[in-house]
Amino acid sequence: MTEGSGVRRSRGRASKSDETVREDAEIGDWAEWSSPGEPVTLARFAAPSADTETALAVFADPHLSTDKEGTWKAYHRTEDRLRAAVADANDRDVDGVVVAGDLTEDGRPADFDGAADALADLDAPFVAVPGNHDVPKSFKSHDTPPVEEFAERFAPDEFPFRKRFGGVDVLGLNSASAPDGELDATHDGAVSEDQLAWLESTLPETDAALVVSHHNLPGLDSCVGEEGYAPHPPVGDAPAFVDALAGHDALHLSGHVHLPAAVSGAATSGTANGRDQRGGDVRGLVCPALSSFPQAYVLAEVGPAGTTLRLVPVADETGVEEARELAENHSERSADICEMVETQLSDLPLVDER
Repeated sequence: MTEGSGVRRSRGRASKSDETVREDAEIGDWAEWSSPGEPVTLARFAAPSADTETALAVFADPHLSTDKEGTWKAYHRTEDRLRAAVADANDRDVDGVVVAGDLTEDGRPADFDGAADALADLDAPFVAVPGNHDVPKSFKSHDTPPVEEFAERFAPDEFPFRKRFGGVDVLGLNSASAPDGELDATHDGAVSEDQLAWLESTLPETDAALVVSHHNLPGLDSCVGEEGYAPHPPVGDAPAFVDALAGHDALHLSGHVHLPAAVSGAATSGTANGRDQRGGDVRGLVCPALSSFPQAYVLAEVGPAGTTLRLVPVADETGVEEARELAENHSERSADICEMVETQLSDLPLVDER
């Protein structure tokens, strides 16, 4: 089993000799948003809205590793990047912090201890949902604590959960593991039927909801890449998940893909007879990664005018450049994602409903 199992085949990538050489100014465009503490607007959504102004920091894919180095996830920087995000969130006096999965690289106890130690410095309360790297897998040679232990340590006891921060309800789902073991040998995700039922019954009780799972909504392939290529398939049983979210003024937040992307309007919920099936109206943001290029978190600001999502870098220009070079040179897949990240960040905001 290798990382990225279940990923759609790459659309292919031109060699450096075939690529059009970009002007120096274009190459440096990413530096405009790579200064720590200087957020840029990723997206503006009309909903959710709340009477009370609430600010939440959303960390996705820290992949904290206590003993690995290199690869496109810059393992040797992961603890520093998580601690930098914690310090920045404290400086902004956020009302809460949400971790959208892959808190650790391999689910090793030492990595969980390192993540817990970093998160303990937060001034605000936090919650986390597990990512595929945080839960036991059949192909891992080491023991990973069960998801119940993850919930006890990083969430309000169990999944799914509802946690109130200021004027916002965070609804946390476990898309990384399943009771029947169907996800034990894959990095793909699914939201179980009992969690979907809980979501359908809980959403009507909320006024401003952020629904968080590690795995993303469908529709990503229409936002990024070419020829319908996306780095990961969407969450399993996507039509049912879209149906549960549709018709509510909720925003879905996810990680997993390591690039920023937005879904707004009617999401593609699946395929039948070779044709896309259209789901209901949903809103979603796939969050950038703390560990890999662009090494940033999302600041979610919810208020009477709706929700604004900002990208907050946690590395300086040198650190961002290192992460970018690692992504470009590690593998074809990481190079594809790096290119998509740059494309997505070249024309912000991704969505503007206001």
